[in-house]
Formats: sequence, C-alpha cells, structure tokens
Amino acid sequence: MRITQECDYAIRIMVALAGLENGKILDASAISSEQNIPSRFAVKILRKLVLSKLVSSKKGANGGYMLGRSANQITLLNIVETIDGPIAVNRCVGSDSSCNTAACSVHKIMLDINSHITEKLQSITLKDLC
Repeated sequence: MRITQECDYAIRIMVALAGLENGKILDASAISSEQNIPSRFAVKILRKLVLSKLVSSKKGANGGYMLGRSANQITLLNIVETIDGPIAVNRCVGSDSSCNTAACSVHKIMLDINSHITEKLQSITLKDLC
C-alpha cells in the first residue's frame, strides 16, 4: 500500500482548512498557492472531498471551501479512503481478491497488517494533525 501524491495533497488541503477560524473559507486558488499544489489538481481533489462531505463549498464571488464537519470528527482514514479507496496492503486482502483463504499461507498475516494500518489511520484525527 502506498499513499498517493493526490492523497498527500488532500491531507495537506484538509490541514489548511482545519486551521481556519470558524466561519472562514479559502478559495481553490489560495489553497493551491499556500499548499504548493497545481491549481487544476487542487480543484480535482477538492471536488472529491466535497462529494464525500469532508469539505463544504460556498459558491459565488466570495465563495470557497471549509471543513464539512469538525476536525475532531475527520480521520486520516476518511481522507485516504476518499482519495485512494479502501485500504489493501496487497491483492490478497483487497475487495477484488481471488485469494483462496484456506490455501493461502500469507492471507491471515496480511489481513492482520491491513487491520493494524486501518486502525491506526482511524485513530488519527485531523485535529491531531493541527
């Protein structure tokens, strides 16, 4: 499993939004500039974060983005799965696995590793990162 650059950028965007004072918003251009993310890529990521309701958007001349819920209610797992999909350390534990678990000697250990990673990501909130 590898966290993609897109996911890394998403985490940085979420940290930037978490640092805003209550009621404040940031537009995509400011986010892109502050976080050194290519503008088009930032917009693409923000779209995914809005669809998942991790981020809210306000349209119009004074529009922008803010967290969709409080920083202590958003975990790293929420962000990673929004961008990169479900955690799977290998094909054996992925949702599209064709692994024969009875015959697979590594399935149990991979499942255990997958579980530990998922639990760790779930235990870290956006507030913890700020």
